[in-house]
Amino acid sequence: MSDSAKRIKELLEKSICNSSKVFIVGHNTPDYDSIGSALALSIIAKNYGKNAYIIVNDNDIGLDPGIKKILDENKKIHNIISLEECHSLIDEHSLLIATDVNKKYLVSVKNDLDKFSDILVIDHHEEDKETIPTTKKIVDLSASSVSEMITQVLTSLKIKYDQEIANYLLAGIILDTKSYQNNTTAITHDATKKLIQKGADLDYVNSLFLTEFDQEGKIELLIHTPGNTIFQEYEQSSLLKTRNITFTINRASPGTIYQKLDIAKAADKMLKFRVADASFVLGFLKENMVCISARSRSDINVGQIMGRIDYCGGNAKNAGGLIETDDIFAVEKKLMKEIQWGLPSIALPLEEPPITKVKKLRKA
Repeated sequence: MSDSAKRIKELLEKSICNSSKVFIVGHNTPDYDSIGSALALSIIAKNYGKNAYIIVNDNDIGLDPGIKKILDENKKIHNIISLEECHSLIDEHSLLIATDVNKKYLVSVKNDLDKFSDILVIDHHEEDKETIPTTKKIVDLSASSVSEMITQVLTSLKIKYDQEIANYLLAGIILDTKSYQNNTTAITHDATKKLIQKGADLDYVNSLFLTEFDQEGKIELLIHTPGNTIFQEYEQSSLLKTRNITFTINRASPGTIYQKLDIAKAADKMLKFRVADASFVLGFLKENMVCISARSRSDINVGQIMGRIDYCGGNAKNAGGLIETDDIFAVEKKLMKEIQWGLPSIALPLEEPPITKVKKLRKA
C-alpha cells in the first residue's frame, strides 16, 4: 500500500466519521477516473453510516457516452445530484471530498467551498495558486490515477464492493495510464489484479472506450487534414537536443464543435507519430469555449506549460484546460510563448525561461 493511500485512508476515516453528510465532487466534465473514484468514495462513506452525494454539474458539455451511461445507471443508487440539489442539502457539518481534481475553477462547487465545514482533496495532478485551500490534501504525482489509490483503500478497509464499481475503477486506471503505457508502477498492476479478482470485466471496460464511427472520422480529419497541424522544433544549446512539438487546430473550420474526448484522443494519437515529443490539440466544445488537450512522451512537462495559462493544468505527461474565448488562434499563440517553461533545463527551479530558440516552423 502506498504512503499516499495510507494517508487517504486515515483522513477518510476521521473526516467521514466527524461529518453529518458527505458530498463528493470530481472535475467538470468527469472522466472514468473522476466518476469511478467518486462512486467508490460513496461506498466508503456509506460503510461508515453516512449519507453520500455525488455532485455532477448539469451544465457539463462534451460528456463521453460511456460516462453518460454510468451516470444514468447509478443516479439513484449512489445519490448523484445536481449543484442546485446540493445547495438544499448542505448543513453546518457537511464534508466535501474533491476527487481527481485540486483546482477551484474545475469544480462545480467553486463558489460554495466556504459552505462546507471540512474539505478533503484527493488528486494526482500538479497544484498551483488555484488549488482548493484545505489542510487535508493528498496529491500524489507518482500515482497513475485516483482510482488506483482508492482501490488500495478499499482493499485495506476490507469493504465489499460489486463488479460494477470494480469495472469503473479499472476504467479509470486504464484511461489515465493510456492502457498501461504511462505512469504505470507495480502498485498500478497490483490494483488492477485486485479489481479483476473482484470481478472487473476487461471486455466490458474496453467496450466503454469504443468510439462511434462518425466520431472517429471527425478525429482522423482533425489530425490528418493538411494544414491543421503546425510542427515546431525547439533547440536547447545547453542540452544539444531538439524537441518536436505539434499544435493542431481545425484551421479551415476553426469553429467546429467537438466532444472533449475527441480532442483528448486527437492529442493521444499525435504522439504515435515520430515527429511529436509533445502535442497540443485545440478545439471548441461550444461557442466561446476552447478546450486544450496536451500530451508528452518525453521530458517536456506539459503540466508546467499549461499551468502558465489561466484555468489550465495537469501533470507532466497529461494536461489540459478550458478557456472562455472565441479566438482559438490567440490561445495557440499564447501556448507557443509558454512552451519554453516546460522544456527540460539544468537550471531548476526555473526563474526565467531557458534560452531556447525556435529552429523551424512549418505546417503539415
